[in-house]
Amino acid sequence: MVKNLFSSVISQKEANRGSVEFKYSASPIRSEDLLHIWNCNRKDYLSQRGLRKTLGKRQRLLSYLAKKNRNVPATEKTSYIQYGPHHPSMHGVLRLIVTLDGEDVIDCEPILGYLHRGMEKIAENRTIIQYLPYVTLGKYSIPKRASYIRVIMLELSRIASHLLWLGPFMADIGAQTPFFYIFRERELVYDLFEAATGMRMMHNYFRIGGVAADLPYGWIDKCLDFCDYFLTGVSEYQKLITRNPIFLERVEGVGIIGVEEAINWGLSGPMLRASGIQWDLRKVDRYECYDEFDWEVQWQKEGDSLSRYLVRIGEMVESIKIIQQALEGIPGGPYENLEIRCFDRVRNPELNDFDYRFISKKPSPTFELSKQELYVRVEAPKGELGVFLIGDQNVFPWRWKIRPPGFINLQILPQLVKRMKLADIMTILDINSFSRLEYLKEVYGMIWVLVPIFTPVLGITIGVLAIVWLEREISAGIQQRIGPEYAGPLGILQALADGTKLLFKENLLPSRGDTRLFSIGPSIAVISILLSYLIIPFGSNLVLSDLNIGVFLWIAISSIAPIGLLMSGYGSNNKYSFLGGLRAAAQSISYEIPLTLCVLSISLRAILEAQSKYGFWGWNLWRQPIGFIVFIISSLAECERLPFDLPEAEEELVAGYQTEYSGIKFGLFYVASYLNLLVSSLFVTVLYLGGWDLSIPYIFVPEFFEINKAGEVFGTTIGIFITLAKTYLFLFIPITTRWTLPRLRMDQLLNLGWKFLLPISLDIHDMFPMVTGFMNYGQQTVRAARYIGQSFMITLSHANRLPVTIQYPYEKLITSERFRGRIHFEFDKCIACEVCVRVCPIDLPVVDWKLETDIRKKQLLNYSIDFGICIFCGNCVEYCPTNCLSMTEEYELSTYDRHELNYNQISLGRLPMSLIDDYTIRTILNSPQITSE
Repeated sequence: MVKNLFSSVISQKEANRGSVEFKYSASPIRSEDLLHIWNCNRKDYLSQRGLRKTLGKRQRLLSYLAKKNRNVPATEKTSYIQYGPHHPSMHGVLRLIVTLDGEDVIDCEPILGYLHRGMEKIAENRTIIQYLPYVTLGKYSIPKRASYIRVIMLELSRIASHLLWLGPFMADIGAQTPFFYIFRERELVYDLFEAATGMRMMHNYFRIGGVAADLPYGWIDKCLDFCDYFLTGVSEYQKLITRNPIFLERVEGVGIIGVEEAINWGLSGPMLRASGIQWDLRKVDRYECYDEFDWEVQWQKEGDSLSRYLVRIGEMVESIKIIQQALEGIPGGPYENLEIRCFDRVRNPELNDFDYRFISKKPSPTFELSKQELYVRVEAPKGELGVFLIGDQNVFPWRWKIRPPGFINLQILPQLVKRMKLADIMTILDINSFSRLEYLKEVYGMIWVLVPIFTPVLGITIGVLAIVWLEREISAGIQQRIGPEYAGPLGILQALADGTKLLFKENLLPSRGDTRLFSIGPSIAVISILLSYLIIPFGSNLVLSDLNIGVFLWIAISSIAPIGLLMSGYGSNNKYSFLGGLRAAAQSISYEIPLTLCVLSISLRAILEAQSKYGFWGWNLWRQPIGFIVFIISSLAECERLPFDLPEAEEELVAGYQTEYSGIKFGLFYVASYLNLLVSSLFVTVLYLGGWDLSIPYIFVPEFFEINKAGEVFGTTIGIFITLAKTYLFLFIPITTRWTLPRLRMDQLLNLGWKFLLPISLDIHDMFPMVTGFMNYGQQTVRAARYIGQSFMITLSHANRLPVTIQYPYEKLITSERFRGRIHFEFDKCIACEVCVRVCPIDLPVVDWKLETDIRKKQLLNYSIDFGICIFCGNCVEYCPTNCLSMTEEYELSTYDRHELNYNQISLGRLPMSLIDDYTIRTILNSPQITSE
């Protein structure tokens, strides 16, 4: 344990309220040493302040890191990478300074504070009623029914929190599809929250002594239905994620925390229980009514990332068990303790005072905190959430200290990521004319010269656009969402619109990069792939360049593309880009050798003729099934498709070698990836699926063969059609793979190429050595194939389900009765008591009034609310004594001008447009699908 040099002593003086004084504690360091340290730090600060004006950003960072006592050996391989705060995986809330030795992490320094909102100081300047929308805190005894309701809501919140952790966690390691699945279940939880509390987030449902309102009619049945549905969803997660071999390779044995280490770092929640400690405050403190239910504490012994994942999955199942028991045994009775209405009040109030006129109608919005200390802790989804409170006979807390579990658990991050790979950080966390006749002849000749050039380009462009549209439609079906549907019929023009947009975007150049390499890199990547189309036989008589070394030429040309990517990464003057380029080069070299060894012959025409001799059963797919699988894996790696897209992985390298690109240059990389995918699929069709051969059993079309003999042009057209049909049918495999499997780590990716695929491909033409080498991996290979097949079955089964999306207000046709939307104000009922101002957590309502002395009554002059910062907690509506405030169903508050969200009393008194009057809603309601139902 690390001992602090200073200990804080809270000052009891009234003048120093809220401040903290420091005194020197007993330690072996003398005061002279402390003064020397302070002077050194001051000198260091002044020197850094001077350097800030002269050095650039990179030099400032290096000089800062060099002066830190980090015990990191300075070598030529050492580099520094900044993660966040503006990073895809950090979401603007965290910054990491990572020291790398190649791909290995040797040091990490987290910099916190980007999400600090001053919650403690906010609490010290708010009453308890005002602070309840931020947190929930209470010490009064509550009725049994209210306790059951609280447990149900707490466990639903735990499920929603774990789901929100699971989705980004899987996305960070490359599995995009589970991200959409977890939001499907999370929306169902929010529907239950909205029906009971009126809001999907910022519920403000718990009250001192109970809850704000009882459960509505039918809510219990809906919640029971959700529990039954969610258990089937968890079983899908188990098949799709838990047993996936790639997922297990990424998380098993990564970020191990021992028992003693977890205790010394003060960890709690799933991180503590995953290290073998059965500690859950719901069992230890027995708050609420958790001891009345039958449930088990989820824990694991290994302490790695897989254990923490399993603990959270198990906790969601246990939460469902608790919710089901609470719903089945929920008692009757009140939902709040009426004693909270009897707080101490001032005796003999003045006439027209707040307490005199309105205290008997509504609960008191304020009460004094006694002079005592209190620490309350609960088992939050992330761990122990504690609040230390000191009262001082005032309506405001004297001191309010929060123990956030995420902040405490994050302190061990530098210790966990050391000696790990860079990608493990997220696992643990772009002519003169002479005459008219001669002019027409020249134009006619030029057109015929350009036709052979533009025809393949046009065909390839259409093919790429078709792949983009096909991938978006397939991914939308797998992820159970709506695909592109607005640009053209069925969204077929969406890809063209995106490409056109990239053409007109500005091209940005890095100020300190190599402009020539930066500009040449994307062109090399695209040109090298386009040259591969020259040797593909689309038909029996259609080959742009019939070479006897076609396959080797393709492999040689495809090896040029990584050079362009490496040039792009180096010319960007960006560490993310450079690492992405290095990864791309290493990955291409690792997989092009197995790709080459899978081919039977170097002549593509000879391969096609050998397959056509024996018809359908003569395809190399049946003669070489292992080679077919090795070729598919290697081609996916060459195309940098999931699970092999690590060079452009967004989570650890932002966008890899594409980070600094924009406009048409970024569009070239985008086009190159799909061009490479199309050419790889064409080679699979030619090498293993018979090319233009249509000799499929039970499908015999003799008319085609007669026409082939009569017309060579038509026969060539039919051959092209058959080749492209097989190609696009095969594309279904890489597209589905991308949205099913997570991403491999760099060392795992290289091991798969060199240690698994290469030995198999060396003996691929001799069946016995190949089978012997394949069986050396034994049950591991069979188990991996089985679990990957299960993952495919899970994702494909979602393609037949209805899409689940929430796009306000078009699909949210009916809101719950308690939905808290925009506030409606009735001017005639308001008595200017300013209760809404007292209970608002952010002092939002503005009330202007004047006192009429003759009748001793307040006259309201103006009332306004700024909805730009309103959190819709509903306190103003709940505590209004005259019910002049109410909630409406207007849930879409958006505008381009900030001042338009400031509603005055006239705007507040105008009711919003009803749903039926909305043209968009009316169009949806009158659609044939809804009317037929």
